[in-house]
Amino acid sequence: MNGAAWVKDGKIGVRDPKPGGKPAYIVPHKDIEIFISGRRISTEEPLSSSTRVEVRLPAQEPFVNYLVEIVKGGLEAQARLEIHEGFRSFLVDKPPTDKLELEYRTEPVKITPDPQRLMEAIREAGVEFGIDREAVESCRERTNRYPFVVAKGKPPVPGKDGEIRFLVPLERMVDLPADVLRIDFRDVAKFPDVRQGQAIAVKTHPVPGSPGKAVNGTVIPPAPPKDPKFRAGKGVELQERDGSTVAVASVSGYPTFADDSGTVSVDPVFTHKGDVDMASGNIRTSGSVCVLGQVTEGMRVESDGNQEISGAVTEAVVRAGGSVKINGNVFKSTVIAGKDTTWMRKMDDLLSGVEQRAEAILSLEDMYKEALERKQAGTPELGDDAILDESAQLERFRNLALAVSALLKENLSQFPDDIQAQVKETRQMLSSYGADIFKRAHGISRLLVDARTYIDSELFSGKSDVILPYAQSSTVEASRDITITGQGAFYCTLLAGRAIKTSGSPGLLRSGEARARELIQVNAAGGQGAAPTVLAVGLDGKILANTIYPNTVLMVGPQSYRTEETLKAVKASMVEGRLQVVTAAGPIQID
Repeated sequence: MNGAAWVKDGKIGVRDPKPGGKPAYIVPHKDIEIFISGRRISTEEPLSSSTRVEVRLPAQEPFVNYLVEIVKGGLEAQARLEIHEGFRSFLVDKPPTDKLELEYRTEPVKITPDPQRLMEAIREAGVEFGIDREAVESCRERTNRYPFVVAKGKPPVPGKDGEIRFLVPLERMVDLPADVLRIDFRDVAKFPDVRQGQAIAVKTHPVPGSPGKAVNGTVIPPAPPKDPKFRAGKGVELQERDGSTVAVASVSGYPTFADDSGTVSVDPVFTHKGDVDMASGNIRTSGSVCVLGQVTEGMRVESDGNQEISGAVTEAVVRAGGSVKINGNVFKSTVIAGKDTTWMRKMDDLLSGVEQRAEAILSLEDMYKEALERKQAGTPELGDDAILDESAQLERFRNLALAVSALLKENLSQFPDDIQAQVKETRQMLSSYGADIFKRAHGISRLLVDARTYIDSELFSGKSDVILPYAQSSTVEASRDITITGQGAFYCTLLAGRAIKTSGSPGLLRSGEARARELIQVNAAGGQGAAPTVLAVGLDGKILANTIYPNTVLMVGPQSYRTEETLKAVKASMVEGRLQVVTAAGPIQID
């Protein structure tokens, strides 16, 4: 009889063979280490009842990694537990056989995190302050790797910033109600003004905060409170009163404040008694100007402050850093209130060209993808070939490339450095390898977002106004409002950062352009048989008019409507993404 071997209750048993019989063999196992008489087997080995068989089964002891990290600038310590369960193995019972092949089964061995070990890890991480004992003890119940807070520091208490409070108006020549067509400018049109010895502004001094403490025990100093610049410029002296610094006017005049330098100044008003002509020469001043006569042909009046001109302005240039009020009529002249935006407006036009061409491409993106899917699925629709026409796409992209090239040819130095870099990067986006037309258009649009924001801010953040009774064949530009108090404006270009308004009789805009960001409010616009009149506001703006004559173009954002008949009580604005024109006779249907 042959020998046999078996497994019973985890132990190996052996029966020796009878004389002439064959012994039982044990087979090696890839995961089980089998030793016979201290030697690990790699091939089948015979067994006898006297053989010493040792088996080493796979096993893994459970363990926990305790990870502690100091975060939030030292104000918090977070712990994370990496819990690794172990396992132990058992031999599976096998019946007697002449060739024993071992099998095993495993069962997990769990482990519970130890608060004491966690506390040791917290100390090793350098945490000394603000330890949360309850959080440490709670580690016993945690079964995941999500971090939890085990210590909190004490944040510093911020101080109080210094503050400048103004006691007198420093801007605004006129404040007009938004929806009123007729205004009495004798009551509302005023220049800011201070008298000698009058307090202009007061500065309260900063108060320091108190320090905090990090979880590693180090002191966290509070951020220093802001101490705004506060200086005395021309016509101002500083005085200390009750723990505060007060700016007091040393002369009477027009008060100003420079944000970048913190300088409070009072500009004395320069009064020119007579006409600005060849006898006087051009006038240029850093303060304000009052001209008691006219500004004649070819002359220039330029100032950093406000201007008031009593007489007419004819074929001249009036440019002010502040506001301009002209009591006479303006003929064939340029009147500008606010900083020079010539470069900004040029860049605005070029950037708009790029934006419009990019939008022309992107507006077709969804239709292109849908048409392509239908073509690939074998279910094309009428018109899909035109949408997928590569030559049409390339022509659109060529137009975009030309617009970008025109933009890049300009001097970009007035942009901040980071915006300059973004604009220049559009050149690489045009030739981006592997990117389709839509991806390039998206990329160019993203690169120009900051440039658009910067230009819009520069064009529309001004605080300067123009007030005049009548203008003809002139350019009038204000960084804030243009108000025409008399007959109106004929064959003019009017550009306002915020609003254009007319009052008086007839208060008419005819045969020219009027563009404002927020509001155009007129008694009448256009004229029977006259050249076109364009009234344009921004996307969120509106146009109000008592009368609109034919051949007048109303533009709100990118959408426009040209009138074909006389309209009364007109309001044009954007409603739910569409241009809406409402008249006394009701709304107009615009296709």
